[in-house]
Amino acid sequence: MIGIQFGLSLVFFVLFIGYFLTTETRKRMRLSVFLTLTLTALCLTSLFAKDETGAWKVKIKPGLDLRGGTQFLLELAGSTGQGTLDQAVEVIRKRVDSVGVAEPVIQPVGQNRIIVQIPGVSEADKASYRRQLERVAKLEFTLVHERSDELVGDGKTKPQIPIDSQLLMLRDRQPNGTVKEFPIIVKRRTEISGKSVANAFRSVDQLGRAVVIIEFNPEGRKKFGNLTEQNIGRRLAVILDGEVYSAPVIRSAIYGSCEISGGNMSSVEAEELASVLKNPLENPVSIIDERGVDPSLGASSVQSGFRAGWVSLVAVGLFVLLYYRWLGLVSVFGLALNILILLGLLAQFGFTLTLPGLAGLILTIGIGVDANVLVFERIREELAHHRTALEAVGSGFQRAFSSILDANVTTVIAAAILFWQGSGPVQGFATVLCLGIFSSMFAALIISRTGAEWLAEKGGRGSLHMMRLFENCKINFLGLRGPAFILSGLLLGAGLVTVAIKGEKVLGVDFTGGDLVTFSFQEKVDDGKIRSSLGSMAEVVQYQRSPVGGQEVLSLRTAFGMGEKAGETLAKDFPQAKFQQLQLDKVAGVVGNELKQKALIALILGMIAIFFYTTWRFETSFAIGAIVALLHDVLISLGIFALLGRELSLPMVGAILAVAGYSINDTIVIFDRIREFFRGGVGADRAGVMNLAINQTLSRTLLTSGTTFLAVLVLFLLGGRVINDFSLILLIGIVVGTYSSIFIASPIVLLFGRKRS
Repeated sequence: MIGIQFGLSLVFFVLFIGYFLTTETRKRMRLSVFLTLTLTALCLTSLFAKDETGAWKVKIKPGLDLRGGTQFLLELAGSTGQGTLDQAVEVIRKRVDSVGVAEPVIQPVGQNRIIVQIPGVSEADKASYRRQLERVAKLEFTLVHERSDELVGDGKTKPQIPIDSQLLMLRDRQPNGTVKEFPIIVKRRTEISGKSVANAFRSVDQLGRAVVIIEFNPEGRKKFGNLTEQNIGRRLAVILDGEVYSAPVIRSAIYGSCEISGGNMSSVEAEELASVLKNPLENPVSIIDERGVDPSLGASSVQSGFRAGWVSLVAVGLFVLLYYRWLGLVSVFGLALNILILLGLLAQFGFTLTLPGLAGLILTIGIGVDANVLVFERIREELAHHRTALEAVGSGFQRAFSSILDANVTTVIAAAILFWQGSGPVQGFATVLCLGIFSSMFAALIISRTGAEWLAEKGGRGSLHMMRLFENCKINFLGLRGPAFILSGLLLGAGLVTVAIKGEKVLGVDFTGGDLVTFSFQEKVDDGKIRSSLGSMAEVVQYQRSPVGGQEVLSLRTAFGMGEKAGETLAKDFPQAKFQQLQLDKVAGVVGNELKQKALIALILGMIAIFFYTTWRFETSFAIGAIVALLHDVLISLGIFALLGRELSLPMVGAILAVAGYSINDTIVIFDRIREFFRGGVGADRAGVMNLAINQTLSRTLLTSGTTFLAVLVLFLLGGRVINDFSLILLIGIVVGTYSSIFIASPIVLLFGRKRS
């Protein structure tokens, strides 16, 4: 298969070069057909592969939010070097692999953090993994003080502890599963450490109780044998992480294995203990971020997401067919190949598809149509200048290219910075958005062009007939800039007041730190009763449901580490509701602060990069207009989002930067026509030229926004509860971005352009 893909890639590269070197229309059309067939074959071979059973399967890997599972972010305590970090990664990998997890992802992040992704883990099993990951497993064998019982006394007086000894607690698990602890005095000197352990495994004793058998390495066997031989009749304490697991009396010299019997230890506890003893950590670790999705919720998200994708594709396709007729058919064919190319690229490079990535896939549908709309509207204008069908198609694609290029490059800038500064799902969205832009440009500029040229050649001007949204529109948009600025000021003010009143309540746990827990239930309990039951434990209690149907769930926001305790309280106080945990996200405050900084840095860097690109391609006044419109769209979108009572989470940062990219995309389309008129010396004052450009591009502006809005609206309605906030902020951003590109960006260019003149 690799050889076939290499051959197809080579053929594609040769055809691609040939396509751009060929000037004759017929030859270019033939090359385009072969180019498309080669790329389709390459995508199909990348997308599908045979598994061990010989059955064909899709190679795209779903993320944890789609197939269920848990992600932990671990932080190592103390000063760590590369060696310590590598040792911790290897130890954690062995611990996770020991329980047979399929395809775990374990990798270092920065200087002292490790990310662990475990697929297919239900919420009920997460506690076990959490215990295994956090345990240092510092094993020590030391002697119990000869007068321990006498020194401890009856517990009424403070025990007298010799300077060479220390007071620890001896664990004693009762038959009912509870653990009682008793004081015991042991020597400070460690006789044998965990470094002498070669292996550890779970077993059972003569009474059928779970125990852990420890096997020593050669040096450890010798040490343990000498220790037991010289101290027959004394008690030997087995200490793990500062707790005494057992303190048996040495009956004879032992030169073989050792047994840890925690009294009534469960088999699960024995398995976990054996795993960490085999793989001890040199430095303590703490879980500072934890995100989990139950597999059932992941399966539901997949169904909702792909249903939204298909409905979105069909809805946008029907609209394009209705409006553009035969050219619409060309667009739908290019759109289908666009999606295939995008999926093939994801599979070829081994990217993981997350739920925000799925949203990016659906957004690609809107972006793909955008490029076709820009071209088709140009073709209409060329036909109005009495060109032949083939001339109109060629000129339309040529004149639309700069708009498509500038609009997509600015969106790529936002997505690339988002990938650089983001993490996890946000990176997934940025990846799909970047690849989607490239596949959309290929589909629009090569596949759609070939189809349009074929139509023009076979059907003439009649085959290029299309509907028209506006005819000879002559609205004085710049004359409305005063009311527009007032409206924007009111919206900005309302948003800022809302944020000021709510404070940090606007921010989700990703930025404030804490636990966000989602429960399913069989009987709805009044949220007031839930607040009363949880008291100060819960900061936010609310029921959530997808806009169209969907399961209603209970969402709780608590302080960090209190989410599971809140769930236990609900189960105890409201047993009839049968609350079941579906999802748990735990974020430490330090991570929340880092995410806030990264989000702000990403937005600032994105604006700086877009400013310089727009200045280079246009002029400074255009760059100022674009940045002002971008800030306008981001702030108003956030304000309306807050007014609707939603919380800003990490994936929302991705949505906000997508809004920024889309805002620039929409604005550049108008700027491109203004620049064209300025260069062409259109006989009118500066304001008149800009008004003319806005009116002539009004159809394109509304159609491109409309198709993208339609794609995201389907995602909002059918994409499921998890992606609802994400799509909502995109919907707001599309509407506000369209408004600002007409009423905000151009007046700012006019204002600063006058000062410059």
